[in-house]
Amino acid sequence: MSILGKCPYCNSNVISQKINVKGKNIKLYTCENAKKEYDESEQYVFTADSTCRFRVYSNAFLRWNKRSFSEYEMKKLLQEGQTTIRLHGKKGSSEYFKYIIPHEEYGVSILWEEEVS
Repeated sequence: MSILGKCPYCNSNVISQKINVKGKNIKLYTCENAKKEYDESEQYVFTADSTCRFRVYSNAFLRWNKRSFSEYEMKKLLQEGQTTIRLHGKKGSSEYFKYIIPHEEYGVSILWEEEVS
């Protein structure tokens, strides 16, 4: 577990943890105040004492053929408020770059309309 920077919403530490989801090892970048647990109905929910919701999974951009969002990219996002990521077209043919910014509900958001210079 390592500290990557400050949360864009509550200024607490954002940490990196290795987790296993459906048999795959991925990283979870999460604000220390955004805790989740399984409730009685086996739903993965925020705990009663969670005061923030900022969480990003390293596989957040899989549908755009980006295998992993790295700790380096996450640090840059936290430091600068945005960062550029490389995405790929279908079958990995073409590559293109887009800016991403923090998003309170989804963790990160791609700025589709903005062209990366």
